[in-house]
Amino acid sequence: MPFSALKPSDEFPKDLSTLSEPALEVLQRRVNEELFRECNERLVADAETVFRFNAVAHEVAIREAFRDLKGL
Repeated sequence: MPFSALKPSDEFPKDLSTLSEPALEVLQRRVNEELFRECNERLVADAETVFRFNAVAHEVAIREAFRDLKGL
């Protein structure tokens, strides 16, 4: 399924913890695509894109940590 980069002006979920795993993965791909696009075109990323990149990465890390803890 093709997806588009998530531009800084596009809507972004307020609470990432409410997203399903597939929805979070799509969001992560869209944010990553925008970050790479900005860096390739301007050599610097928009502050909003960097914030979104870090927010999504943080949510992914939290979910991975909880998955790891379930095995204990």
